Amino acid sequence: MILFLFVLESGSIFEIYIFFKLIIVVCVILSLNDNTAYAQAGIRAQGRDVGLTRRGGGAQDLLRSLVNVNHRQEMRKFILSISRFTRRLDPNFIVMTQGGLELLEKANTGDETTSSPSATYIKAIDGIIIKGLNFRPPPKGKDDIKTEAKAHTQMLRLAKMGKKRGLKIWVSDFAPNKQIAKDIVILSKANGFIPFASTNANDIFDTIPSIPSRPVNENPKNVTGLKVANNFLYLTDTSNYDRQEDFVMALNGTNFDAVITDVYHRGRRPFTKKSVQSFKFKRVGAKRLVFAKMNIGYAESSLYYWKPGWGEGNPPYIGSPTPTNPDKYSVQYWYQAWQDIITSKPNSYVYGIFKQGFDGVVIDGVDAYRFFESQ
Repeated sequence: MILFLFVLESGSIFEIYIFFKLIIVVCVILSLNDNTAYAQAGIRAQGRDVGLTRRGGGAQDLLRSLVNVNHRQEMRKFILSISRFTRRLDPNFIVMTQGGLELLEKANTGDETTSSPSATYIKAIDGIIIKGLNFRPPPKGKDDIKTEAKAHTQMLRLAKMGKKRGLKIWVSDFAPNKQIAKDIVILSKANGFIPFASTNANDIFDTIPSIPSRPVNENPKNVTGLKVANNFLYLTDTSNYDRQEDFVMALNGTNFDAVITDVYHRGRRPFTKKSVQSFKFKRVGAKRLVFAKMNIGYAESSLYYWKPGWGEGNPPYIGSPTPTNPDKYSVQYWYQAWQDIITSKPNSYVYGIFKQGFDGVVIDGVDAYRFFESQ
């Protein structure tokens, strides 16, 4: 009671708000002192009824969801756990992210107006893929494809910082014509980045680009590591290929040093281990790197981990479906139960990628922290 009066008298509105939330959580946790109570308990969190179970650290996850979450740091920690797990499996397994440039630096303690490189996080990844550094599909109702100056400057600054600290920087820019494709190559080379020109205005990677007609700095040698890759192909939507064999033949007809594809052919059936091994050969017969794209910031109802009855609020870390895809749901990625699906377990998503023979993973959905920061 004394503590209660003290908080009311001396605390700010925010402190009082957090205090009451913590009291609620403590009361719930104290009431769940046996397995039966855990299995049957239910409370209202973030506007909906959710259940608590021991599986996945339910009480701990609830506590973290009710108090302030450092969404950027939680994403860093998540990616760090993926990196540690895969490097235990194979020290040469490559971990790249798509986006997440802002995670490369963190605010300094005591002065959030300044920042420093996030050294531990930078060491956990091998590279970053940046979409639209220089050119991106035009916004609806507009024709300008050049990336806004402010956004470009910020991305370029962080990309250079990452490169200086050993990260490989790959850039995927929109190229509606040959001249823009040439500009993309020139701009990327000037900064020591690896370029890829995407010709799809809908930001879908479903075709092998015809411009430029050959991979940049085409390389007839074997590519066994990220440092010697001169170019890459982004081809994650395989809906234009009826059979896995058709997709294999299409890839084998190219000389790209690295290929990024989906784990699933046409979004449904996983590529066989045989297909993945076939992806690794260029047209000239030399070997290349093959990456699988894996989304950790969104859950997809078409994937293997989705269970009957799942939907918004069930499990509690599943959020609302995205406006553009009703089968894709936002996810509170800091929940341990979700992270167990993705990594660190023998039946996890990334372990399956490793077992299928992929050389590395491109982690998508990294920028999900922005969604939660905007709430």
